[in-house]
Amino acid sequence: MTKTISLAEAKKSLSAIIKDADEKYDRFAITRNGVSKAVLLSSDEYEGLLETIDILSRKEEREAIARAKKQVRSGQTVSLKDIRRGYGLK
Repeated sequence: MTKTISLAEAKKSLSAIIKDADEKYDRFAITRNGVSKAVLLSSDEYEGLLETIDILSRKEEREAIARAKKQVRSGQTVSLKDIRRGYGLK
């Protein structure tokens, strides 16, 4: 969920806002004069978004995801138990 806060509030509470973004994955839309101007989110979430954009920007990755979804829908899956057994793991 994204919380909307003013720039003045963000300045006053920046440490708490960063803590909430980092620990709770809260997102903050920061406004100036009532207009959204910036977004603050955790570094982990930001890196995840960049990775998602990178993956989805490549046709072969999108096609692989579509194939995997189709395989799951049709029941063409292997259990973790079977994978472990196949590799001799417990």
